[in-house]
Amino acid sequence: MAELSKQNPTSVGCQVLVVEDSVAERLRLVAMLNNLEYSVTEASNGIDAMSKMQATRFDIIISDWRMPLMTGFDFCKEVKKEPETAPYFILLTSQKTIQDLVAAMDAGADDFIAKPFAVEELRVRLEAGRRVIELRQSLAVQNQEIQKTLTRESSVLTKLRDDLTAAETLQRALLPDAIDLPAGVDILHYFRGAHGVAGDAYNIIKLSPTALAFYLLDVSGHGVKAAMLSFYATQLLTSVSRLSSDTDAMPNPAEVAHELNERFLNEFNGNDYLTMVYGVLDLETGEGSLCQAGHPHPFILEQDSGDTCTLGQGGYPVGMLPHATFDSICFEVKPGDGIVLSSDGIFTVRMKSGAEIQQRHLAGLLNLVSCVEPSHQQSKLSNVLDALLSKSDLEDDVSMLLIRRPLPQPEYKSQPELEAGLSL
Repeated sequence: MAELSKQNPTSVGCQVLVVEDSVAERLRLVAMLNNLEYSVTEASNGIDAMSKMQATRFDIIISDWRMPLMTGFDFCKEVKKEPETAPYFILLTSQKTIQDLVAAMDAGADDFIAKPFAVEELRVRLEAGRRVIELRQSLAVQNQEIQKTLTRESSVLTKLRDDLTAAETLQRALLPDAIDLPAGVDILHYFRGAHGVAGDAYNIIKLSPTALAFYLLDVSGHGVKAAMLSFYATQLLTSVSRLSSDTDAMPNPAEVAHELNERFLNEFNGNDYLTMVYGVLDLETGEGSLCQAGHPHPFILEQDSGDTCTLGQGGYPVGMLPHATFDSICFEVKPGDGIVLSSDGIFTVRMKSGAEIQQRHLAGLLNLVSCVEPSHQQSKLSNVLDALLSKSDLEDDVSMLLIRRPLPQPEYKSQPELEAGLSL
């Protein structure tokens, strides 16, 4: 027996409960386990064993099948009511049929030993049980670590969501405010990020009481990185525009795009880029110029006819190519007309018909919205676009900016006419 104990160093510290109504069989089994260096507790039946389990946690239970008061079969069912924390259960029986084996396993037993058995058979069965116990313990430790990690990550994600909400609020705070605009200019705009914070940005910069600069840009990618690059680009554009406003001449859009291209290439080596439209407008004359840098075409929207005039020829994105060239395009905005800029995300939005919005649909919507009382136009535009976007899987940021020279006394449409027209 001493030789067997040397082969079982892992038995040390393993708590075994022996449940056997036969004193002789119980003494024989306890002696075997002691020689195998297991820590053993005895019970004469299932009721006695249940009582002992309330005071001690056992790793392995070896129980006879046929016992008074509570059979080993019923005892096993009670023990295995919580299988994840239950001890490893070995059921002993003098029966050797397949039906007995199936019944034992159905009761929840982990192993089955037919009487009589040799000590060597008991040893290998116990070692198998020990390996299962160690595996369970290892999994339990891993689960605890996973739960701790999940708790930490949940806390981090909560903090990240709060930060993203704050960043989105900041982005919205940077959108143009009518109070800061030169007199005699009206605007409508829309902004919605596909993932909260957005790579889209736009603004209007007052250059003088009668002149302004404007831009709408779309940084490649989505999420936090795109939003940070968008913020960086807006600061550069604002800085360049305001420096130019100190002189009599307005900024040259092509030169502004060229400077921004150089900045992005120096900072990001062509890995990050943006598309944009940047332009300037004299409100007294309606004359302006703009640079289209790989962005969707801006267009002039005629108030009376609803016709559109597309501007630009495409151009290169900013920050992609070191030798990219940029051109300034002249345009004129007549009183009542407007210039419209948008990101490509708006043209992925689907209308009720299922078709994607096109330039003519956007122009029609803006014309209809312009027939609402001025104080309600912005909210009406936002509500219509919000309703459309809520029915779409938004994969890209959506932004739009309309800068318009208003008519002196616009004629407003009735509410029924407006509602009929807004049903895209």
